[in-house]
Amino acid sequence: MDPERPSEQGRAADGVVLAVLTVLMALLGALFPLPVWLVAPVPVAVLAYRHGYGLSVATAALAVLLVGWVEQQVFAGLAHVLPAAQLRYSLLGVMVAPVTLGLIGLVIGGAWREGISAGRTLWMAVLAAVLPGAATWLWVHLVHGVDLVAVFIDNSLLLARTLMEQAAQSAPAAEALADWRLMIESAERSFPLVRPFLPGTLVAAASCVAAVDMALTRAFLVRLGDDPPWFPPFARWRFPWPLALGFVAGQGLLLAGSAMGHAGLIIAGENMRVMFHLLFAAQGLAVGWYLLERRLPAVGRVLVLGLVFIVAPAVAAWTGVLDTWFNFRRLPPQPDGSRPEAGTGGET
Repeated sequence: MDPERPSEQGRAADGVVLAVLTVLMALLGALFPLPVWLVAPVPVAVLAYRHGYGLSVATAALAVLLVGWVEQQVFAGLAHVLPAAQLRYSLLGVMVAPVTLGLIGLVIGGAWREGISAGRTLWMAVLAAVLPGAATWLWVHLVHGVDLVAVFIDNSLLLARTLMEQAAQSAPAAEALADWRLMIESAERSFPLVRPFLPGTLVAAASCVAAVDMALTRAFLVRLGDDPPWFPPFARWRFPWPLALGFVAGQGLLLAGSAMGHAGLIIAGENMRVMFHLLFAAQGLAVGWYLLERRLPAVGRVLVLGLVFIVAPAVAAWTGVLDTWFNFRRLPPQPDGSRPEAGTGGET
């Protein structure tokens, strides 16, 4: 579904501005990754939606090349601190970020340009956020026997220790150095504990980033006069029921692992729980929003449901899971009798 096009002159100017903004945000993100890279997919998504794949893909590729050149200069300055092999793998890991962000933008803009619903666009954007990093990690691990995540953490800790030693030569306050050393030691101890749960955490984070980028992209497009697909009202959010099986499986693996004392089952279950918990907590809050819609004003609903999410997040998540099967809100099916598709009625 192609959006309406402005005049040729206006369209060309629009494309140039969006292309320049894409490159500038990518370069700014190379120097200040947070929070710039979180919103970097937005201009390329708008570019893909309004101008198609040719200009948007070329712009994204140019941005990645320029970011790679900047990162090479930055890493060259660390040659006296980090071993050459670790620098090479760190640079490879860092370059996954701009590639991933460009892909997220292209997926969002391209999917909406083709008229794909907001729900399906979100799943596609999450895959775009997860697959490049996962594929790179797997390829390096299988071919070179190197764990990119471990290399990144080791390099960060080594760099922090080097900076601390350099700061010690300037005779700073002993208390500040002690706090710095304590933070480094705490990071070294905690990483092995949280490392097994990184997959689930990264998928949950990718889902949040994709949702934020979609919201910002749509706001940008609406300001330009476009109307890309969007989700149904929050009170009607309902995710496909097969996803609930993943949540239930995660809980089952956690219980089985705890009963059997099997660390592998506990790790797998916790990763699955983290991946699906936020999703169904949102659906559970949507059920609450629907039930309170005629009883409380919007501010009251936000306060009550916010308190529920903080105090009893598991209640919200299980409410969402059960709603996929029992349809507490009695949301109507599609005319053909099937469940509503993403973004068309009741399901997201």
